[in-house]
Amino acid sequence: MRLILRYMKNRHQIKSLLILFLFVSGILAAQDQDSSYSLVEIPAPSLKDNLIGTNDIQKIGVYLPPSYSGSGELFPVVYFLNGYTVEAGEYPKTEAFYSYMKNSEKREFILIELNGHNLFEGSMYTNSPVSGNWEDFIVRDVVTYVDGHYRTLAKRESRGITGHSMGGGGTINISLKHPDVFSVVYAMSPAVLANDILLNGMFQNDSILVHVQNLSKKMAKVRDEDFAETLQLELKSYDRKVTSIFGILAFGSAFSPDLSQPLKIAFPFKRNPDGNFTKVEEIHKKWVAGFGNLEEKIKKYRNNLIQFKKFALSCGYQDEMPGLFEGSVYFSTLLKEEKIPHSTCWYTGNHTDKVSEQLMNEVFPAMSEYLNGEK
Repeated sequence: MRLILRYMKNRHQIKSLLILFLFVSGILAAQDQDSSYSLVEIPAPSLKDNLIGTNDIQKIGVYLPPSYSGSGELFPVVYFLNGYTVEAGEYPKTEAFYSYMKNSEKREFILIELNGHNLFEGSMYTNSPVSGNWEDFIVRDVVTYVDGHYRTLAKRESRGITGHSMGGGGTINISLKHPDVFSVVYAMSPAVLANDILLNGMFQNDSILVHVQNLSKKMAKVRDEDFAETLQLELKSYDRKVTSIFGILAFGSAFSPDLSQPLKIAFPFKRNPDGNFTKVEEIHKKWVAGFGNLEEKIKKYRNNLIQFKKFALSCGYQDEMPGLFEGSVYFSTLLKEEKIPHSTCWYTGNHTDKVSEQLMNEVFPAMSEYLNGEK
């Protein structure tokens, strides 16, 4: 009898522990669900007619705030543009996002991580007949999809755009044209250039130009319908970690497309009969203007720039990418001269070591403060 009673007592204890375990597990599961991150495939009709085989189905990273699952509230949305070579989901911003949402009492928002990756490792987030209309993909395809599938405040006052490196340059170029879509802008270590130092770095020696010329010769007689497949096969022979040919193709297809050329790109240098290369000035200007030509851009889009509730730049003093810190400071100087409100954050750090810190301490707080919420 004592054994039976002891068994019954232990069984009740086990049952109680099991109930407690399930209860705690339910709480933890709910917490995980509250702070959710997922990769979602969405249609990208703006990329459909590209010539390099980029899929018209793209992945985006979706970060939902803690209050999303437990309420019917509508939320502001922040769009984050990744840097060169980085695909959506490759370096999730979950730690920075969850930490900020957990420790901040400021307004919550949905964070959308954009993919700007293609055959050339990066789209520069611009419209191109070669690499596809990536600007339209963001401001049309992605925004429309997000507003249609999540509880968002579908208005410019509740949308922000930010990005790092190539994504920072894309953030600036897109914001210049689309104050009707976004109201808060924060460019991190952005690809903005005061001169042609980055371009000179791409073509730092003749061997790179020879690689480009040889690839052009191989593609010269390729039919348009075979262009993407043939180019993909040819590029497999290049080591992406060694040669800068991918960056050159990415930059050129975005900012200097020319469908009459073998690689569908007009290059800023040509080879002379003596074997030396000389600059082609008109084409060189197009390449520089992609992330440069800042004076003209500010004057052209001044009326757009003054519409933003917040426009901010940040960059590290030790940024090792050629020209980016100098370009960011120069851009700020030009904005001051035109009396365009903006803020800056120059910090001790290089190109990548403070991304999470900048998100938590600078970018996310700015988005919470300046984007309109439902309440």
